Amino acid sequence: MAWLGALVLFVGAILTFAVGGDVGTLDVRTLGIVGMVVGGVLLVVGIVRLRRTPRSAGARSPAGVIRGGVQAQVQDRVYRTSKGKIIAMIAVVVYILSPVDLIPDVFLPVGVIDDGTAFAWLLFAIGQEVTRKRRSALSARE
Repeated sequence: MAWLGALVLFVGAILTFAVGGDVGTLDVRTLGIVGMVVGGVLLVVGIVRLRRTPRSAGARSPAGVIRGGVQAQVQDRVYRTSKGKIIAMIAVVVYILSPVDLIPDVFLPVGVIDDGTAFAWLLFAIGQEVTRKRRSALSARE
């Protein structure tokens, strides 16, 4: 869900800042702002879901009984994203969406570079966490 949110946020930003005109009765800029907000919400939900433990991580029998302590060992090996990294990723989403920047966007192109750098870090961090979580889930199954 984080990838979908990032994509919608990016498309919304392009519509807001680079495309002009109208689509029917809607202004493209308004459509872009709505897209950025929806993308930001999807992105935050996806980031928060990185913290959750996958359902398949537990090694329970059908009756729900722990088999020889295996469940505790498997749950210890499942990777979970740290709270600090999740807070940092959410702060970046808020920074990208907020009109207040370290370098205002009116100073083109430098004003857009800080948002672009934050967005690039966010994509890198999400990719890193998804990869770690997948590796952990695969090693837990073995």
